[in-house]
Amino acid sequence: MKAMKRFLAVLMASAMTFSLAACGSADDGSTADSSENTQEAGSESSGGDSEGVKIGYISPGPDTWYLRAEEGAQWACEKAGAEFLSVNSNRDSEQEQTNIDYLIDEGVDCIVILSWNEAGCVSAAEKCKEAGIGCVVFDACGVMKNHDVDITASVDFDWQSMGGTYVDWMAETYPGEDYVFISGTPDSVVCQTLEASLAEATEASGEMECVDVRYGQYDPETSANEAEDLVNSGLDFSIIGCINEDCAAAVITRLQDMGVDDQYHVFAQNGSETGVDLMKAGSLEFTIASSPGLEGAVAVFAGIDAVTNDKEPNQFIDCPIAPVM
Repeated sequence: MKAMKRFLAVLMASAMTFSLAACGSADDGSTADSSENTQEAGSESSGGDSEGVKIGYISPGPDTWYLRAEEGAQWACEKAGAEFLSVNSNRDSEQEQTNIDYLIDEGVDCIVILSWNEAGCVSAAEKCKEAGIGCVVFDACGVMKNHDVDITASVDFDWQSMGGTYVDWMAETYPGEDYVFISGTPDSVVCQTLEASLAEATEASGEMECVDVRYGQYDPETSANEAEDLVNSGLDFSIIGCINEDCAAAVITRLQDMGVDDQYHVFAQNGSETGVDLMKAGSLEFTIASSPGLEGAVAVFAGIDAVTNDKEPNQFIDCPIAPVM
């Protein structure tokens, strides 16, 4: 089999699943070491023809976005017949380095890493190259193009274009109204890229202003607290942007609890079941479908394809996004 071809065929039948990034689980925020976070799958359930391929997967933390990405990655291994070994870094750089070393010692054929920072991506690429195994970096905004180390593939959404998409919607729907943005974490390369994109598009439009950027730490409760503080701050704005739909849901609930939800318009991104429900209710007015489950699956299939078909290194793969209103 050519794993990528198989993926495209299966994806056609499963597109709705991933576009909604279905995920019913929630993490309790507890931390554990590599062995406690390890899952092995695929060897029992798949029926694909990549038997013997072992994929090591590194998740950066317990957030729902990351859980959905891991679900997609595990699904891809199951469909391809590969073994899946996952670890979680719990937003700890030392743990991330330990996880990389652990997976190499476990004899994986390729490491697929979602890191929240550039340094983690580079370290994984360098260690994998030294070990002679594959490395797929995803959701890293193309940072590996800035480093002289070969990787198997880089898989990304077009985060750079999202700022312009948001600004176009705001300018058309609520011309002249200013906004705030509740981002994730300051050290996230995704957040940095999206914030820069928003700032550039906002300046180019000349029709609005971003009056503040806050960091919700990818945590719904923290994001809701930031939204409440912004509403009470006296700043003049009517639009609230959120880094993902789970955080947007908490923000919307907080606005409703405060009795001011009719005064604000909320946008987000993800394309999750949470977002679908919010859109149907009319409380989330705009989002960008960018399924982490799809991205995780594509990253794993790229790794399996390289292992089984001896692909050229340094592939750059764009995953689709779509505005929803």
